[in-house]
Amino acid sequence: MAQTTPLAAVGKGLAAGAVGTAAMTAYQTVVAKIRDQQASTTPAEVAKRIIRGVLEREISDDKTSTLNNAMHVAYGTSWGAVYGLTQSTVHASPVRHGAAFGTGVWAAASFVELPAMQLAPPPWEYPPLELALDISYHLVYGVGVAAAYALLDR
Repeated sequence: MAQTTPLAAVGKGLAAGAVGTAAMTAYQTVVAKIRDQQASTTPAEVAKRIIRGVLEREISDDKTSTLNNAMHVAYGTSWGAVYGLTQSTVHASPVRHGAAFGTGVWAAASFVELPAMQLAPPPWEYPPLELALDISYHLVYGVGVAAAYALLDR
């Protein structure tokens, strides 16, 4: 197996993160259509809090859709860099590592980030079906990242 430099691992990871995010988004879109629901605007709410609280700038609510897409893609893509560095070090099975990675990203958001920002309750307060769906979205993401990384790392 060829050695991958850290910079190359990050680059491949970012590309793989974008692919995984696209897979997750497609899956979420299908589920939302089947359930006749609107997409979550939580990513936009995170972006608004950062813009207003950290950058001390005002942002119009009519930017919600744009912010939602940008934040969702940026978040998923950036986690891909973490996957790339980890996978280039441990060389784990892509399916198992992808599933574990997706679960880890879900845990970071669901147990720490979103409850801390008071944008979502902790996972144990969700109805079982909603919790299972949320985890499944992140499993699709993680396996998508892993599959894309494996293809890029050939």
